[in-house]
Amino acid sequence: MNNSKSRSLIRYLHITILGIILVFILIALITTSFFSFKLTSNNVANLLNDINSTELYLEFIHSENHLFPPSEAREFSLSNFFLPLSSNIHFDDIRTLLGRELPALAFFHTEIVVAEEGTTIADLPFESIPSKEMLENPVEVDEEKAKQEQKEEQPTKEDRNRAITKPKNKTVFIYNSHNFEAYLPLLKNTKNNDNVVSADERANVVGVSSKLSELLQQEGLGVELDKTNINQVILDRKWDYTYSYTVSKEVVETAINNNGNLKYLIDIHRDSARKKQTTANINGKNYAKLLFIIGKENKNYEQNEQFATKLHNALKKKYPGISKGVYAKGYELGNGVYNQNFSDLLFF
Repeated sequence: MNNSKSRSLIRYLHITILGIILVFILIALITTSFFSFKLTSNNVANLLNDINSTELYLEFIHSENHLFPPSEAREFSLSNFFLPLSSNIHFDDIRTLLGRELPALAFFHTEIVVAEEGTTIADLPFESIPSKEMLENPVEVDEEKAKQEQKEEQPTKEDRNRAITKPKNKTVFIYNSHNFEAYLPLLKNTKNNDNVVSADERANVVGVSSKLSELLQQEGLGVELDKTNINQVILDRKWDYTYSYTVSKEVVETAINNNGNLKYLIDIHRDSARKKQTTANINGKNYAKLLFIIGKENKNYEQNEQFATKLHNALKKKYPGISKGVYAKGYELGNGVYNQNFSDLLFF
């Protein structure tokens, strides 16, 4: 009698534990599997990226006929294929294991297309998002530092003597989706202040765009420089900062409609990383590093990616260390398109 009761109790405990496990499995399936998986072309491409169709075909033949030699490629594992499909977990990427537990890690899910040697997660590009209060109260420029910067950037005699040509057609369009992004060393009272936005062109990315425009014109290129105050537009419309690309899309679309000769589009931004990560010393002189962002939600992103990679390799060959590489972002990390649907030759 006692033995019968003991068995019943053990069976009950086993059923209870099994039931609890099944409930957790069901919850996991609902929250991380096909219910939450977006079957976009990019996701499917990522899943199939490591599969060689020829090798897979050879494996199928070998499984049916063992006289047929097996594939020499690495063994295809169904578990390695279906685990990312069902759970979004990749054992070769620690970010997928910790992303849900550490929400801030989502900022570091940028895909590395090509990067300089030694790049780690800590080196990934990071763009800070200023609050509405910051945008309404941009920081003033430190006049002494700004004047010193202008003095150091004075053109040489050779540069002054170079005539700026004005080609018949303007083929380059330069603009700034985040026109208030500024540079910390040129601003006032930023020691314990994360507000690095400024309306002053001497300290923000619009000033960089102006300088680039001058240099390209000296090389004989026709340049159209747009200085639309996108920050003010989103404030006037009472929009969130993330709508900056909605406004810049209007700017780009208008420019292209007015000038059918525009071929190269350049949107200049400022990384939030500090000097050590964003500068390179080449022949004893410090230079700002470059990096290129690709919007993977653009259906033709491969063309932009190829162009950016080609440019990165050219820079790497001539100025080793000046390019941090090419990175890709989807909707989960921002706009995901970045106006690159307008041109295969858009620099971001």
